[in-house]
Amino acid sequence: VVGPKACAIAVLGTILPLVTGSILMVIYGYPLFPDSVAVGVALSPTSVGIALRLLGEAGVLQHDFGQAIVTAAFIDDILSLILFNILMSLRGPFDAVATVVLPIIGIIFM
Repeated sequence: VVGPKACAIAVLGTILPLVTGSILMVIYGYPLFPDSVAVGVALSPTSVGIALRLLGEAGVLQHDFGQAIVTAAFIDDILSLILFNILMSLRGPFDAVATVVLPIIGIIFM
């Protein structure tokens, strides 16, 4: 039942740090690409281990909101890995299949 909520949280948890980090770097005078985007991508991942530990100690992992937080953290990390992959592929010619589609297929079958 937590799937759609967790996905929405994960997308926001990936996009907001990306946008905020990029904007802050531009404000400090760095170019948007590649410096600012790289900082934004670096801020996107969450720590699943810390979330699991804190929620486990609080005894809320079995509740819906605890499951939503953990699910969102996993999805956020997957989205962040895809962003890292895209960022690293921008050094050369962009191949959408190798950069985006194949990692998503690998994640699905994981």
